[in-house]
Amino acid sequence: MPVKKQLRKALNGSLYFPTLMTHLNAEDPLALVLRGHLYVEAVLIKQIEAVIVDKKAFTCARLPFPTKIKIAVALGRIDRDDARGFNALNDLRNDFAHNVETKLTKQDEENLYNALSPGQRKMIKGPRTAETAFLRRLRFDIIGLIASAAG
Repeated sequence: MPVKKQLRKALNGSLYFPTLMTHLNAEDPLALVLRGHLYVEAVLIKQIEAVIVDKKAFTCARLPFPTKIKIAVALGRIDRDDARGFNALNDLRNDFAHNVETKLTKQDEENLYNALSPGQRKMIKGPRTAETAFLRRLRFDIIGLIASAAG
């Protein structure tokens, strides 16, 4: 199944797909990393809140991103193996967020890809190749993270 179809199926209407695709097709690495992180976080929040009985008693929107990952794993909403990829995206996002001079490199993308679980890599296996431009590879890495968070 093509990645775009796979992502649409995984999200199952939980995010507005045309806007997501516009954001993920950004040519600016900063925009791609920040928006990709926001989408992963939005899906993690939806996963956690899907099992919360009293939504007024608990909201996870303001929790730190690593805490959201731990909660989603503890609730069985994401695979434990996938957490490493989510944390790597968070590290990359923090590099950008805390240093305006940060430039995305091929090594940054390779580090993110290497942190992906086998399941996350499988989702993007077809269109993502070593020959693909590194910004496009980063885009596929983030798509794999969003899709795996969506379950």
